[in-house]
Amino acid sequence: MKKFALLCLMAFTFTACQAQKPLTGRIARNSHVFIEPMDGFENYLSAAILKKKVPILITDDKAKADYIITGTSHVEKAGWAKTIFVSPRSAAGASITMKDARTGDLAFAYSVDKFNAARANQSTAEACAKHLKEAIDKK
Repeated sequence: MKKFALLCLMAFTFTACQAQKPLTGRIARNSHVFIEPMDGFENYLSAAILKKKVPILITDDKAKADYIITGTSHVEKAGWAKTIFVSPRSAAGASITMKDARTGDLAFAYSVDKFNAARANQSTAEACAKHLKEAIDKK
């Protein structure tokens, strides 16, 4: 029971963002990118790419794409259950990969977990877009 209480306390006090260092390859500026459906997260990611001014062009035609982005996202809303403890803070995570449409080679990968995220999907999508822009600008 003491371990459970300690874990609960850690959940309450841990509000930082955890992110992995992105994996990157060469991505040309102004490349055409198709974003696969991700249960609605693709809309947040598209908006974040525009907001962060990532130097790529989003296309709705997969055949015209130079790269394809796939991924997953999840949101855990804050709350309490009747018999078990559920964190009173929200948490969100996202993971995306960007592959060359012709060869299938991995060009970019990034994963982020955010705790106490007010706008969960927006926040994780913007983190993905920010690191994608940094990866393109480095080249």
